[in-house]
Amino acid sequence: MNKKMLDFSSYDEFFGERIFPKFLLFSYIGLFLSIIYLPFDYSVYKDTPYLIGALTARSFAVFFAIMVVLASKLDYFSKKRVLAIAIFGTLGYSSLTFSYIAYNAPSFFIIINWFFYLVATMMLGALMTKKIFIYMESFQILIVLVLMIYFKKSQEDLFLYFIVASSLIIYVYAVISLNRKNGEEFYKNAYYMYVTSSLDGLSGLLNRRSWYEKAQKIYELKDNVSFFMLDIDFFKKINDNYGHDTGDVVIRKVSDILLEQTREQDIVGRLGGEEFGVLLVNSQLEEVITIAQRIRTTIEKEIISYNNHTINVTVSIGISIKNENLKDFKEFIKSADLNLYKAKESGRNRAIY
Repeated sequence: MNKKMLDFSSYDEFFGERIFPKFLLFSYIGLFLSIIYLPFDYSVYKDTPYLIGALTARSFAVFFAIMVVLASKLDYFSKKRVLAIAIFGTLGYSSLTFSYIAYNAPSFFIIINWFFYLVATMMLGALMTKKIFIYMESFQILIVLVLMIYFKKSQEDLFLYFIVASSLIIYVYAVISLNRKNGEEFYKNAYYMYVTSSLDGLSGLLNRRSWYEKAQKIYELKDNVSFFMLDIDFFKKINDNYGHDTGDVVIRKVSDILLEQTREQDIVGRLGGEEFGVLLVNSQLEEVITIAQRIRTTIEKEIISYNNHTINVTVSIGISIKNENLKDFKEFIKSADLNLYKAKESGRNRAIY
């Protein structure tokens, strides 16, 4: 979809705006828990030779918990946020797993820690892909099994871990698959609703409401903004002489030319009937006039054939440039409208500033 018509969020952006604020709160909770366990580890291992190792592993876990928070929050990670969270979360969990297995913590510590990790995974909802999940869970299981075997854990512990791990992985994989499928369907429906509510059904351009909303935002944010209003000359005669179907063909053809002859950053809309609006961003007066005249002459030269009729149409254009004499967006639009009126009064088929 052309950017000058729609600016809809990508799948990741769409769900990221909804998921990451809640996930960020959850990541803060995870960081808090990892920190308050430091004195707990100290009390457990203070009279053992494992103290330094356990606190070191816990410190690594705290570090990776901090990285999960940063990955959830900073724009630096915006393009690979889910992957970054998965990597840092996996490494943090691996640090704790090593500590629990190497220093004889009860097996249920591993399971509780992993359960929290899986909850975090499910909280990512529609953003978590099956591929990332399979990779990180395979790594987790391999790490735990290797460590449990290396440190000669009992067969009962191995069996307990295998049963719990298998059950949880199957369940979470099913949840992730369903979340992803539902997310894709929801996104598709949201996009369709956005398109149908934002675009004019005949021309395919932004409708009046969407164009005005988008154009006013840009007008208020930028200084170097221009606008021209375009009207098809004698359009009523086309409908009267050739029928409304032919008039619709003319509307679509003019719309296509507007999209072809304007730039990617320009905002093009059908404002009503045979009237169109184009907001030009970062353009000088000379460039605006050049674009307007190019559109006018292109439409004038276009031969439209429909139902055994050959039609030539012309357009009149009124141009407005944002300046200190125009106090607001409403006057900015009105200025172009007045110039459009002058173009029509001067004989039509011309652009006036």
